[in-house]
Amino acid sequence: MKNITKIIFASLTSLALFVVPATSGELTVTGNAKATYNIIKGGDDASVGAGLSKGMGVANEISFGANGELDNGWTWNYGVDFDPSDGATAASDGNANGVDDSKLTVTTGYGTIGMFISEGGLRVENKGSQSVYARPTDIGFTTGINSTADIDGYSNMQYHTPAGLLPFETSFKFGYSSGAENQINSSNATGEANDEAFGGTPRSVEQYQITTSPIDGLKLYADYFKENEPNFVTALDTVMVQEMESGGVAATYTLGAASVGISRSLEAPTISRTTIGTAVSDVREMEQNKVSVSYNVNDNTSVSYEQEKGKRELVGNSATNDYTGMSAQLAHTMGGMTLAVVYSEHENVGYRLNNDVDQVLFAATMAF
Repeated sequence: MKNITKIIFASLTSLALFVVPATSGELTVTGNAKATYNIIKGGDDASVGAGLSKGMGVANEISFGANGELDNGWTWNYGVDFDPSDGATAASDGNANGVDDSKLTVTTGYGTIGMFISEGGLRVENKGSQSVYARPTDIGFTTGINSTADIDGYSNMQYHTPAGLLPFETSFKFGYSSGAENQINSSNATGEANDEAFGGTPRSVEQYQITTSPIDGLKLYADYFKENEPNFVTALDTVMVQEMESGGVAATYTLGAASVGISRSLEAPTISRTTIGTAVSDVREMEQNKVSVSYNVNDNTSVSYEQEKGKRELVGNSATNDYTGMSAQLAHTMGGMTLAVVYSEHENVGYRLNNDVDQVLFAATMAF
């Protein structure tokens, strides 16, 4: 840790002391053209399946990037997504002009430092997924399963260790945000006003991630996230019952045409109350366990199976139900086009007993 601290200090000092001319950057455009047909059946109310019609959609996100090299060999990278959203979403995340997920990084001999706006996630909860299309809980249907916190929900700064510094291809990443701001701002923007209402936002957040590969084919991941000093109005006599923290571990192993992955993650959300008392319906802890396997039938065709389970522990040990989702998937690539067929089953959606949903999805994706 002492060596890493020295490297971080050297990186920041170098950037502060030297202004190095940069060569002209290269502009890139990436993304995909995806069309989907999504069939949902089941559920106990309209919000989770019942009465939902068959849905058709086309992907609407394109990523623009630019990169270049400084005269001393350092490189820089800029990226931004164009992702139009509806009025309600635009009002909440500040991307009314369709711009989100922006970043600017500089890679030096001491590592990479950068600034990320609604970008730069470090959680490893989904690193184990081997699904050839998408995880069961990420296929256009709201299951209600809880995900662990991630620093990409905040405007944040990060440091990544340089490649080759640590043995076994180990890398370490650290992210820090000085508040809960997550708006898509232009340069020279000021931060949001401190929210000191009851149940207010944290004064800062931090997250750590480590990745290593001790043997060929095996990759191990871990992360830890923490909120610091939530804001509260003292006049309300607020009692902090539990401060928010989360983390996870994951592993993948590839042998020939087969790959397997597992992950386990936990989150303890913020719990606070006035002297009135603590509600027994509050969630004290959330747990997610995931396992998946994939197999490349040939160079163009792959199949996969993944299962995700979500558990909740409530304050007062109130009764709750575990969510389980499974998905069997087939993907076939023809040049720049990939066709996918997905069948998924969701049990106890929204943690409600017998609220079960079946899902079939067809997708055609054109890469560019």
